[in-house]
Amino acid sequence: MRNIYEYRDNFADYRDVKSILLWGDTNAIQNPEVSIIMPCFSHPDFLKTSLNSAVNQDFKGKYEIIICDNNELNDTSTGNQKIVEEFANSKILYYRNEKNIGMIGNWNRLIELAHAPFVVYLHDDDLLLPTALSTLIRIQKKYNADGVNAAFNRIGADGNILSEAKYVPRIKLGFLKSHKIIKSSVLDLFLGRNGGFGCGCLFRKKCLLEIGGFSPEFYPSADYALNAVMATKYNIYFCKEPTFCYRVAENESLSVYEQFAEVDKHFRNCMKKCIHIPNFILNRLILAMYRTSQISFKVTWGKADKNLLKQQRKDDLLVLKLAHRVRLLMSDFKPFSN
Repeated sequence: MRNIYEYRDNFADYRDVKSILLWGDTNAIQNPEVSIIMPCFSHPDFLKTSLNSAVNQDFKGKYEIIICDNNELNDTSTGNQKIVEEFANSKILYYRNEKNIGMIGNWNRLIELAHAPFVVYLHDDDLLLPTALSTLIRIQKKYNADGVNAAFNRIGADGNILSEAKYVPRIKLGFLKSHKIIKSSVLDLFLGRNGGFGCGCLFRKKCLLEIGGFSPEFYPSADYALNAVMATKYNIYFCKEPTFCYRVAENESLSVYEQFAEVDKHFRNCMKKCIHIPNFILNRLILAMYRTSQISFKVTWGKADKNLLKQQRKDDLLVLKLAHRVRLLMSDFKPFSN
């Protein structure tokens, strides 16, 4: 597996495959500020709810919604297209690929199809909160950000909330206050913090094109690799208030969770050169995260018994606890402003 910082043009993989516009008018929304981009394939039962969350944003500016269906183009209409036609909303553009270009290929295609300078991903089984666009654009403008990741709620297949992200201001040492919006660093991403799943997060299209998009080689953590590169090269921020709901259902992650620990370890080894901390400390952290995540992923994604977490080594947990406390003081807390 190559280094995540080694450039590759992932858009070139399917340049010969066309995406055909089957519904919508590209002239309906002139000069949109942001494009909500929705890859879809086999979740028409969830797509209707996801699309509804995209349509019903409180954002007052111009935005478009681009859907790219990865079901190979033929004479048969998909359930996805029927849902789009039911909405009949002028913001929506519905494309279908001439042939299936893979999940990550479809993510990249949507970047190319977007007409706005900024994109916000929404997967076809997840939901944007009503304030998502207004929150992300406000942060982008305030900090001239190239990307804004955000916290999220977890929902089940039935749509019920499993866990809810809430920002609670905290004070440390009497004069340090936690902040809702913080600058993301490579160290944050190295430690598995302040990144995003892509969904509900905003990126500058120009930057995504410059780094070559998402790489299929880094599956199943291509979004983690991209976020690490973005945090290294560009101005990225993290919002502790949620912007979306991530659906924990029978999705891709449940079938490939055993690969996460291996690829994440590789990414962290790539990130070491960008972090000004001695390698022996970073190597110890990588080992601790690798061993603990092998177990935690089995519980989170593999539905293993939670008692399995007791097998995590105490020395690994202590190392990670100390590292996260130092990171919090470095990035999350700042002195009270006058």
